[in-house]
Amino acid sequence: MAEGTYPSARFTSLTTYDVKGSPLDSLPDKGITPTSGSKNPFTEAHAGTNPAQHRYRVTVQTGVKAGSGNNTLAAATNSATSAAGFLALRIYVPAKASDPTGGAPLPTLSVHHHNGRVSNYATCPKAGSPHGTSGPLATFVRQLVKTNAPPGGFEGCGKSTPSAPGFAVPNKAGGLFPNPYNKYLCTPISYKSGRIAVIRGKAPTFPNTREGQSVLTKTQLRYWSLCENQWQLPYPSSSCAADYQTTLEKNGRYTYVVSTPQDRPANATTGNKVTWISWGPTNVNGILLWRNMLPADEFHNAVQNVKHGQDPASVMGDYYPTITYCTKAQFAKSGPDACPAS
Repeated sequence: MAEGTYPSARFTSLTTYDVKGSPLDSLPDKGITPTSGSKNPFTEAHAGTNPAQHRYRVTVQTGVKAGSGNNTLAAATNSATSAAGFLALRIYVPAKASDPTGGAPLPTLSVHHHNGRVSNYATCPKAGSPHGTSGPLATFVRQLVKTNAPPGGFEGCGKSTPSAPGFAVPNKAGGLFPNPYNKYLCTPISYKSGRIAVIRGKAPTFPNTREGQSVLTKTQLRYWSLCENQWQLPYPSSSCAADYQTTLEKNGRYTYVVSTPQDRPANATTGNKVTWISWGPTNVNGILLWRNMLPADEFHNAVQNVKHGQDPASVMGDYYPTITYCTKAQFAKSGPDACPAS
């Protein structure tokens, strides 16, 4: 059983995984019912700001079906994975960048045995401890990804290649502890000195909670981002720009430049309505991930609406991210219009 506090953040969820990193069941913030006397700030406009009144209790249990609701998550079964697995708490865009838990204490965990005995687990320390990103648990999870992720990277991004990039739905991405509320487009890219990648498209609307906007604001997506990852297991992220970190033109369109610092054009700046993303290591191909989370029912141009075998550009329209290679000199001389998508 997990007892916790809704964070002050854009999004949170609890997800169970088997030992191979495949999701079993999940509850998003809006699907977690508060305990008696509390309110869920992700569903109630007047939930207040007192964390003591934002409490929830979720049960992780074997023998239940995924998606059964009632604040219950299905756990691994003995036959599937020897009853081992993971429970992941996600928090996106906490209200304060310096507080990754969104002003809430980490959930407390307890095991309720069939004989009525209750075993309580000590709350894990925060990042920077042995349980942080460089500790044994993180190392263990990274090794699981290397062991269980699909061979050959994401097994391709449609028909895209590093020499001819183009965003497509990943052919397969299991075993990577995915967030069930995200859907992705991806494209591989390859480094060449003096060359940059230029990505353009129309930005979906989102609740800009960093600027004080309510998470309940009616928008097209809850969250979106573009990340540059290394195209080798376990696909570490080199650099990202979330929706609220992306500079937009007056018409709501974005331009990203992905390059090394030395290849960054002087006009690839926020003042010129360009968002720069660092390439990261150049001795390995990169993979760009375009992420969409929780689209509104009436927003039909999200990645989630792309069916198997469909061309995502035909579904997403102006919201489809185009990509082209360009030289630093071309961009520096004439800006993004000098680098039209092929």
